[in-house]
Amino acid sequence: MKPLFLFSLLFLSTMTNAQTNLVKNGGFERDIVNWQGDVATISPYDKKSGKNGALINQFVGTEWKGIDQIILIPRNTYAVEFSIWIKTESIEGGKEAYNAGVMIAEFTNNAEKQINSETVAQIRGTTDWTIYKKAVKIPADAQKIRIMLALAQTSGSIYFDDVKAIPLSEEEYLKLNTVSTTSQN
Repeated sequence: MKPLFLFSLLFLSTMTNAQTNLVKNGGFERDIVNWQGDVATISPYDKKSGKNGALINQFVGTEWKGIDQIILIPRNTYAVEFSIWIKTESIEGGKEAYNAGVMIAEFTNNAEKQINSETVAQIRGTTDWTIYKKAVKIPADAQKIRIMLALAQTSGSIYFDDVKAIPLSEEEYLKLNTVSTTSQN
């Protein structure tokens, strides 16, 4: 009876971890706690859910203004599904495609040297709250993910809420990609 109980406990904890959000304070309910950078403010008025959202403004200039969070990739993670709710106002853009409001996932090694980066969202203009999702296979040798939320060398306002990074098994990743490919045909 005892081995069955231990197996059940292990199985339940594995299932619970499978859908765990790796991003800490992704809803900005605790101010900007767990996020690096001092350019974002909390907005209790413009949010998708909960009591707060985050806001980055840049009215003049074309600086990179962003916040980021570094997260460890759990063992046996094949891929990660990133999602975020974003609202924008008057994002002008620039000469380069990346001059926009962005969410970028940068995969790094243990020394935080970049291996690869993936753009999850890249927005210009004015938009209402929109969800952006992207499932990304973990590159070889990646140990960490740096999630960046920014106005990438452009002016405007961008609001963020409900930032998530959910670890996926190979089966979950393949199932998501099969659904995505089928729905596009």
